[in-house]
Amino acid sequence: MVIGFFTDGYFPQLNGVAISVDACAKALEALGHTVYIIAPSYPDTKDTSPYILRVASVKYPENPEIRIATYLPGKSIVLASKIDFDIIHGHTGGPLTMLGFEVALVKRVPFVVTYHTLWNQYMHYVMKGKVITPKMTEIASRIFGNRCDTVIVPTKKVRMELLSYGIGKPIKIISNGLDLTRFEEASPSFLRNKYKIAPSTKIMLFVGRLGKEKSIDYLLDAYKEVVAKVPDSLFVIVGNGTEEKSLKEHAVKLGISKNVLFTGGVLPQDMPSMYKGADIFVFASRTETQGVVVLEAMASGVPVVTVKDDAYREIFKNGKGGVMVDGDALQFAKEVISLLSDEKRRELLVKDSFEIVSEHSILSTARELETLYKALILKNKKRGSIPHRLSGYFSKVITR
Repeated sequence: MVIGFFTDGYFPQLNGVAISVDACAKALEALGHTVYIIAPSYPDTKDTSPYILRVASVKYPENPEIRIATYLPGKSIVLASKIDFDIIHGHTGGPLTMLGFEVALVKRVPFVVTYHTLWNQYMHYVMKGKVITPKMTEIASRIFGNRCDTVIVPTKKVRMELLSYGIGKPIKIISNGLDLTRFEEASPSFLRNKYKIAPSTKIMLFVGRLGKEKSIDYLLDAYKEVVAKVPDSLFVIVGNGTEEKSLKEHAVKLGISKNVLFTGGVLPQDMPSMYKGADIFVFASRTETQGVVVLEAMASGVPVVTVKDDAYREIFKNGKGGVMVDGDALQFAKEVISLLSDEKRRELLVKDSFEIVSEHSILSTARELETLYKALILKNKKRGSIPHRLSGYFSKVITR
């Protein structure tokens, strides 16, 4: 099959979508398929693969690290219009997902989309939430979802959310998946050597975008209690984002800044070793569709503590593999302190984690997608040539 991944999130931006798209493309290629990735351009980023097409983009004003693809026709759009795709898969729901939808309409091939983000939880990034309301995003999701052949979600949590919007098209649960081979040779000493951290220091780790929805201020509040009981400890925060300045100020206000390390962004190839060097991984976001970083920490053999949320409940089967806390920062801190002092419990969590993450192999994900793609392609052939369901801007551009 020739598959088109039209994604609004991709490297060099480091997030769950970029990691998932890249790993999935490689896994599908390993199964013998051809995968084109159509993604936003980034300054000073040059791709060596002919299967990665970059569309002209601009900075997103309220979050400069994010690039938004423009609607202007260009070389990559023309090239994409000439590829004989068998199926097109959109990721995230932005301009490039819409471009993929239009290309699928013109070429009369199936279109599927993976719902990576609960958009109604992220409207504070769009003009500070003053123009587009969460309800508007739910209506838009319903309209768009009902135009797709299938909507893919990583968890039951997201499926239930989309059903509540009124999406009537098939909703298929497929894990975003992990390339587990990335974690096989991770160095447990990399993190400590890179940042000159003493071997005796207990490391509490967070990885993710530094945004309001990640609730890192809650983790800092919890860490204030942790460091009071475990003074020889360090809270390492990996990632970039709009909240970095305010989070640093919050750490100073709490009097814990000397025990908090903000590393900024880290190269993707170094991330397994960053996880491997930690004693415990913490996460407090309640807006995750799956929580890929939680799975990555588990794959690295690091005990995990999260807040209570349906996304993590689906990962921690029957309470195994990680700990969820239903309470305030003090309760969260107590659980972290307890876990740091109980080696046998940590070992049991890690053992369960390895069993759980094996079910999230990227190869398993690719095979599930392959089966879905083939079924939709066959169904599309049986119903024959179909008329355009939409005649929009992109349709006019790519058919010139």
